[in-house]
Amino acid sequence: MEKHCCHSPLSEESAKELLGHSGLNRTKVKVRILLELSKSSRPLSVQDLHEKMKQSCDVSTIFRTIAQFKEKDLIQEVNLDEGFFRYEMSHQENKNKKSPQHNHHHHHVRCRECGDIQQIEKCDLTAFEKAIAKLGFTEMEHRLEFTGLCSRCA
Repeated sequence: MEKHCCHSPLSEESAKELLGHSGLNRTKVKVRILLELSKSSRPLSVQDLHEKMKQSCDVSTIFRTIAQFKEKDLIQEVNLDEGFFRYEMSHQENKNKKSPQHNHHHHHVRCRECGDIQQIEKCDLTAFEKAIAKLGFTEMEHRLEFTGLCSRCA
């Protein structure tokens, strides 16, 4: 596995720009949540965000903000089969070309024992994409996440 080759945190100004281009208010909480998500090397849960923000806002505010970010395709949901979702900056092309692009397409693997999460940078699903295209589908997307035991827990 490669280390997060294109992971780069947003600046406060870039976070404000991204919110503005997306038609969202540039509140301190929204900026802070974007900054926390952009600087994390792994997807974060709402609880993770609440702890990182040192309880400066309530969990319901974080949930509402996450819903707005998802609606605007700023972030994406990551389901690692933990009974809750995690979130990270979206790797999809933002519909507004003026918005900065943040991440690229990748997947995750989570240790079932200790919970460690790592990124998998490579994604070669060419055979699946060809088979799906033969069925007449276009503009394909996929989500694929893995679990296993890390080298420490094996």
